[in-house]
Amino acid sequence: MWEISQETCVAAAHQLRFAPGEGERLHGHNWRIKAVLRARELDKSGFVVDFNHLGAVLRALVEPYEHVFLNEVAPFDDVNPTAENIARVVADDLAAKMDDGRVKVARVEVWENDTCCAIYYRE
Repeated sequence: MWEISQETCVAAAHQLRFAPGEGERLHGHNWRIKAVLRARELDKSGFVVDFNHLGAVLRALVEPYEHVFLNEVAPFDDVNPTAENIARVVADDLAAKMDDGRVKVARVEVWENDTCCAIYYRE
């Protein structure tokens, strides 16, 4: 079993929503997003996936979140833009592009800062 990972960063703001009428102040993060892919066997070139390809796909998926207020961008206009939800959305979107029977998105980590991280595991 092999795993590879690729990271990218996104600067974006969000405002978490709690109970009706309650929420926190608007603030931003330099989000660090790490995708981990897994494969039981390598391709003919000896890769799980070429890092350049994975990086390009990951960057394209998160580009709509760059320098925006996440609460105004789908799906976070309806889904609370927590690190947990961002991790799930990125993992599912990445899986739709990368899962092929040999390769699977294993997890996505979303770091708000150096000490706080949410991890979504795809089963």
